[in-house]
Amino acid sequence: MPIKRSNSGKLSRKSSSNGIKASELEKNSLLNMFKKIESDSKLVECNLCNKKFKPSLINKHKQFECLDNIKKESFNGHEVIILDDNDDKFIPESKECNKVEHDDFDENNWSTKRIKLDQNSIFSEKSVERDSFEIENKVLPDNEQFDFYLSNFSDAIDSVLNEEQFKHLFDENDQRAFEIFNLLSNSAKILYVRLFQRKFKWHSLENINYEKLGKDPSPFLDELKKNTFLIDDTSIETYEEIICLFKIPQLKELIRLCHISVVQTNKTEMIRAILQHFRTQKGVKSHFFKKQPNDQATCEATPNYMLQCKKILGKCFKLDKNIRSIFVRTLILYSLSSSYQSDPSNAGQQQLLQLLMVNLNNVKYVKYEIRLNIKIFNDKQSLLNYEQALDDEFELLNILDSKDYEQAYDLFKEKIESFKIIILDPDSLDRDKQLPLYLRNFSRGSIYTKILSIFAFEVLQRLKKYQEANDIFEFLLYKQQVYRLSTRSKWFERLAINYESHLKDPVKCFQSIKNALEDRENIIFSGRLNLYSRLEKMSQAKKYSKIKEQIDALCAREKFDFTEAPSVEIQGTLLHTSEFIPGRKNVFIDSPSKNSMTISVEQVAINHYINNMGFTHAKHAETSTLTTLYGILFWDVIWNDSVFNVFVDKFQHAPLDLQTKYFYENRKECIENRLNLFRNSSIEDICIMASDCWSSNFGYQCYGVNFELFESLEEFLSLLKCFNAQQLVNLCEYVSRNYRYCRSGGPDLVVWSDETNRVKFVEVKGPGDHLSYKQMIWLDFMIKNSIDCEVCHVKGLNSKRLR
Repeated sequence: MPIKRSNSGKLSRKSSSNGIKASELEKNSLLNMFKKIESDSKLVECNLCNKKFKPSLINKHKQFECLDNIKKESFNGHEVIILDDNDDKFIPESKECNKVEHDDFDENNWSTKRIKLDQNSIFSEKSVERDSFEIENKVLPDNEQFDFYLSNFSDAIDSVLNEEQFKHLFDENDQRAFEIFNLLSNSAKILYVRLFQRKFKWHSLENINYEKLGKDPSPFLDELKKNTFLIDDTSIETYEEIICLFKIPQLKELIRLCHISVVQTNKTEMIRAILQHFRTQKGVKSHFFKKQPNDQATCEATPNYMLQCKKILGKCFKLDKNIRSIFVRTLILYSLSSSYQSDPSNAGQQQLLQLLMVNLNNVKYVKYEIRLNIKIFNDKQSLLNYEQALDDEFELLNILDSKDYEQAYDLFKEKIESFKIIILDPDSLDRDKQLPLYLRNFSRGSIYTKILSIFAFEVLQRLKKYQEANDIFEFLLYKQQVYRLSTRSKWFERLAINYESHLKDPVKCFQSIKNALEDRENIIFSGRLNLYSRLEKMSQAKKYSKIKEQIDALCAREKFDFTEAPSVEIQGTLLHTSEFIPGRKNVFIDSPSKNSMTISVEQVAINHYINNMGFTHAKHAETSTLTTLYGILFWDVIWNDSVFNVFVDKFQHAPLDLQTKYFYENRKECIENRLNLFRNSSIEDICIMASDCWSSNFGYQCYGVNFELFESLEEFLSLLKCFNAQQLVNLCEYVSRNYRYCRSGGPDLVVWSDETNRVKFVEVKGPGDHLSYKQMIWLDFMIKNSIDCEVCHVKGLNSKRLR
């Protein structure tokens, strides 16, 4: 039956043409449908991750997608993951963690990517059976039960406290907190760890319910409170703090008792109305602000609203902030290499979940010895400063996630100057200069440099405040040369673009490029070539006529001649209606028949090489193929733990210096020995070595190595056999010296034949596409080292765009 929209904007049912009235059942059905449509037009916020969804999808999101809280799931009698308040079953999302990033590696994201764990492996029966056996064989005191989370928590704390390089970071108060924790009853410790893994907020007594602790956790709550690990509702001072803990039925009860007039039944509107009502009452001001010593008279006149609120809410508890922060800092040290920016209210959760997955053998990290002879943090204050910097970074990133750039600008524009002062602190600069580049990332100066960079790129650029952005870029480039040195090419490039395109200052644009090209230590490879390309364009522009001689002289000095790669041209049938596939400029079809399928331009090329050129295998993996080859052949070199200060915890995907120039310098003898071994070996011997490495290390986390790229070891070896020993030596030496700049730009395809042992790397270009400098650098390397490669241009047939 037809439906129309009424003048009010709401859906209404149009009268049927035959005059027959709809039944009551049909009317109710339509009414429910309209209500659902209208309700879905208003997005609701997930109380776990603060993302907005349609009401009809919010439950599904919480059940299967939301990763912001660790939950509780009972499986064969064992608790697997902790549950937050009133949430449904949670299963972590899976994510391929070994795949190499093909975009530019940015020091803004210097740390190793965090794994998201496989949902099937977490709850596997074999894991539970294995861990049940381990539990039964643990020797426990009488009346104590084994707990996964407490065991992991205690192991992490003990590991940090026993590390000589970290002992100076904990003072007497910290040590006393650890001692008191160890003296708590086993059940009280289990409860504390459970609450620690939940969001850092107030929890009502009815939501603190764990089977291992029995029906009444009150004795253990009292024990924690007595030892200052917990605070209770007597510490709640403001109405904003207590009202946000109310559920809708409790809000309605408070509204009834306080005779507050509320039209809306929405929770947010009810809270707003209640707070507005309290603000209008005499003497209630003291409950909206921190109490001052001289506010006694005001407090005495305060109505009994706070007592009424606490009576309705019932008992509630929250972890003591100071003691919790001690454990948070300890867990940061325990997983230092992956100390990522997370919500401070959830700090520590991911580390404990990660440790649980390691114990369940669902995630495997390479085992190595941690060798430290440098104090990463000079004292406790250095660690506190680093933690504060991480919190400031999260605050900015959290706002940027909501794309509220104006809010980010208003909130951080006053902080930027204080961040600059911190970066230029002479004592910190002198100390951090002594550290290797890869250890400077653990300093507050490095984090605040990163914050300034993000603020300039993501906030000021988007708000078109180009002069303010350039002021920050110039500060980062000219005022300090200690932190984030590998990002300098991006700062220089954006500085030049702003001066040329937005601020219309050609002289400063040229000077920026000149300064960049003179920084030969930090501006290398594609970053240098991008700036040179801009310089070439400037030499042709009339507005630079006054400084043309200087530009031409600089161009002549910096000119780089690439060896041009061979190219071929093939044809593919373009799909005219490409607008139906968002984000794809060129969409091809595999055949002109009615049952044809849409394919990518790379698949067009794969079909050509497999069907017409005699190749039997093809992979579209770009640089991942090359880094996987390198990782398997140089596995022992990468994970050589004789090097000091490159392994700082047990959960690293790579040594800290992998993407720096120090990687080759720190292992020069080891790398040269491996290269000489390959030079003196046949390809068959190299395949045997690679086979042993694959079999021994399959499934372990290693940055750049993607075991799943190949269907089997045999397929990997069939590719390896297509190279000769010298080609592999040249490839491995090149990557060892320049890993950071070899992670992207590799040819799209590698095609090979296991019949003729022939291999070819192919860069595929569709209509209107051209080579980037990164791709040109890789192709130039391959040509100079006799590795077969070419550029495949796919011409679109029947394309209106090309006619």
